Amino acid sequence: MLNPTYESLHQWVENLPETFATQGEVIYEERNQIRRIDDFVVKRFKSPWWQRTPKAQRSYENALRLQAAGIGTPEPVAYTPSFLVTKASSLKHNMYEFRNGEIAGKEDLIRAFAKFTAQLHNAGILHLDYSPGNILYDRVNGEWQFELVDINRMRFGKVSPKEGCYNLCRLWGKRDFFEVLSPVYARARGIEETQCLKWIMEARERFWAQHPHIHFVTDDSFTVGVIISTYNHPEQLEKALWGLKYQSRLADEIIVADDGSGESTRELIARYSDTMPIRHIWHEDKGFRKTTILNKAVEEAQSDYLIFIDQDLIARNDFIFNHCLYARRGHFISGGAVMIPKELSTALTEEDIRSGNAFRIAWLRQHGMRWNWKMSKLWSSAWGCKWLNRLTPARASWNGGNASTWREYILQAKGFDQRMRYGAEDREFGQRLENAGIQGIQLRYGTSLLHLWHERPYRNEEDFARNRAIWCETKKQRLTTTAYGIA
Repeated sequence: MLNPTYESLHQWVENLPETFATQGEVIYEERNQIRRIDDFVVKRFKSPWWQRTPKAQRSYENALRLQAAGIGTPEPVAYTPSFLVTKASSLKHNMYEFRNGEIAGKEDLIRAFAKFTAQLHNAGILHLDYSPGNILYDRVNGEWQFELVDINRMRFGKVSPKEGCYNLCRLWGKRDFFEVLSPVYARARGIEETQCLKWIMEARERFWAQHPHIHFVTDDSFTVGVIISTYNHPEQLEKALWGLKYQSRLADEIIVADDGSGESTRELIARYSDTMPIRHIWHEDKGFRKTTILNKAVEEAQSDYLIFIDQDLIARNDFIFNHCLYARRGHFISGGAVMIPKELSTALTEEDIRSGNAFRIAWLRQHGMRWNWKMSKLWSSAWGCKWLNRLTPARASWNGGNASTWREYILQAKGFDQRMRYGAEDREFGQRLENAGIQGIQLRYGTSLLHLWHERPYRNEEDFARNRAIWCETKKQRLTTTAYGIA
């Protein structure tokens, strides 16, 4: 089906199954892929076999109904059984911008959004996936404008006051966000204001109980930071930054804990600081002092929850998402990684990481990597990873290259023991967490990292023996803090 206004695009639309993968740029890739191609946005659907009406057709038809009701949505251009084509929206923001819970200075926007939502519901339209990423907004000629996307799941008919309030449950924001929104929405729909807020908060409580941390913002929302340890390997560090750049859940802050690298590392970080929330914590090179620089990074961090990786680890796009999904009070997360050979470590490109090809077992084998059981850590099946994590004999110990917990727990433990050099320095810290009753959650499978090949010239048995003695003392004395950590 082609919008008559765009009849000249008939052949282009007809050829999409063959040409889609080579056109434009990918702007979203999860279950479905979305590409921006010139002034158009093209979405490729993977519709379940049991759905009689293709999602692309429903989206196209729903867009026409929204336009007829005066509700903003990108102009529908065409659909095929698997593709939807729309004009690209000119609106530059979406409601994810309330992920940190701050509303100061945005009250006018929230009130305008409340009126837009009331208009939608008064028109008998219920967006069944009314979540932040599906609501675009911007100020145009001094007025706030809104558009809806991902509109294949909609219901048309009378929307009761209670249904309308319940429809707001997926939005991000703390209670004060809804205290600004609800009176305006209530007045526009003829609802008693106190009752309106009560219904909204009831619906949110139920939704978050059923979907813990999937959208990451509740009234107990938390911010997430990633700490990357590095030393004089800017080419590997850049690949680690590529992995964080394409996360489905972006980090609120990225801190590079630099154990004394040279100017090339500083220049690399400066290049990325304009597009990523990155900070550089550095101290002078006086030998292996990773634990000291990690403590400085923890002190500088502002996030509630901290994830630790090293410069030689590249994260799949669901890495932060899964750490957040399984984050629990009283626990830390222990993950794993898959080592890739030297030649492939050097050859990996940003496109390999962005597209996700580098994390596909078949792709790795095509590029010279031999199968081994550890590659199963790259499986993306949530069900399969769940059972593998239960069955693995490996302990859920703190692994410095892939671990996370709440910043307050790290501070309570006084951070990392600064006497320790290379070898088991992470395990000793994890031992103190366990001694304090903080338990490990095993996520060797599901928090996918590629481990780049490199040599370890700093490794020696004397340091390892000293570290092991400190670790054994921590076990024996059941220590929960260290006198050689964060003051």
